[in-house]
Amino acid sequence: MKHRDKSLRERINESNFYKSAPKPVRWIIGSLSNNLAYKLLSLVLAILLWSYVISTNTSITRTKTVYNLTGYPNGQSTLADRRLALKDDPTKALSGIAVTVEAPQADYSKVSADNVLVTLDLSNVRTTGNQQVPLRATTSYGRVRGITPSTLTLAFESLDSRNVSVNTEIVGARSGMWYNVTRCNPATLTISGASSVVQSIASAKVSVDVSAMESSTIKALPYVLLDAAGEEISQTMLNCSTSSVSVSLDIYPAREIPVSTDAASVVTGQPAPGYVLQSLSIQPETLQVAAERELLDGLTELRIEPVSIEGASQSFSARAAISRLSDFKNVSSEQVYVSVNIVEESISGYVDDVKVQFQGKAEGLIATYEPLTVLVTGARSVVENLMDSGVTVNVDLTGLDAGTYLLEPTVDPQLYPDISFQCDAASVTLTNINPDNGGGEG
Repeated sequence: MKHRDKSLRERINESNFYKSAPKPVRWIIGSLSNNLAYKLLSLVLAILLWSYVISTNTSITRTKTVYNLTGYPNGQSTLADRRLALKDDPTKALSGIAVTVEAPQADYSKVSADNVLVTLDLSNVRTTGNQQVPLRATTSYGRVRGITPSTLTLAFESLDSRNVSVNTEIVGARSGMWYNVTRCNPATLTISGASSVVQSIASAKVSVDVSAMESSTIKALPYVLLDAAGEEISQTMLNCSTSSVSVSLDIYPAREIPVSTDAASVVTGQPAPGYVLQSLSIQPETLQVAAERELLDGLTELRIEPVSIEGASQSFSARAAISRLSDFKNVSSEQVYVSVNIVEESISGYVDDVKVQFQGKAEGLIATYEPLTVLVTGARSVVENLMDSGVTVNVDLTGLDAGTYLLEPTVDPQLYPDISFQCDAASVTLTNINPDNGGGEG
């Protein structure tokens, strides 16, 4: 208990370390141990006072460099007022910037990328061409002492503008469906920017992805700007009248429907006397029809507005309109081509004047034959002409000796195209040299 009641100084004095220490060391230990609590308090107060001085005295500063900052263009409206425009996108050049800030000691730790703003000052640019544009930096804490790089070399051109039309492209279309853009709003865009860039713009394209669409809809969609070669043009340095286009789209089921070729519904009237409708054809043979599913399922064929053949004496082609129902949303073609084949009517007639040509007759023989009658069938004018002028048939006598034969006559098709012949077997008698030729000889 007595040991615990001793003061700190007494305990130190009685320690072996103190007794064996040199006199100067014992003096320092004695000074520190005398009123130690007050001395510690003084130290704490001194530290607090120093901290206060540092925090309130802004003349005590330190410098800090903040790296990898991103800059932003400023003064674009002033540039536009001077009818100038930045040609190329400076985004890449405005990255990786370093700014050195001199800040009061108290604010040193607060300086960071979050409170240092770097801008590209375009307000002093007054002419076209390559210009040195300064970078500016500001901070909420302290003063900016340096920027690396301090300037950028950028190209400037005259400000230009033009209107470009908006085109649409359907992508993801499915078989059996019909897609139609009914409206684009706006239909044209006003684009302004550097002259060379603006003049290279040929059109604006909106891609409408319909792969997941089932019914008609209206959508606001982005667009891309294209040059004459179809290559995309960056919009980064351009001012556009709108950032999207409202597209109205019709979507309906669709199916290929055949066009009726029934003569009763395709033509009206009668050909000229002596002529008949031989055949007709329609191209295209089928058309795609878009409509509500229930209507499509009930369609078996399409009809056309009839073509008149009244008084026709030759074949012809004509265009005919499709007779469409009011509920059709679309027909792939409003018209078809109708080919009408008009020919003379076909008749049959007997030709009594029949000449026989013998082929392959052996020498020393005379051929005689009984008169022939041939039934010819074909166009009226040709048959009537043959009935007046007669026909020639061929009979092959190759290898035959004297005697009487029933031989089948043949007709040269090149002499009588498109004519059919019916003739009974010819009774031909072959005799050795004899003046009696019967009905004819060869």
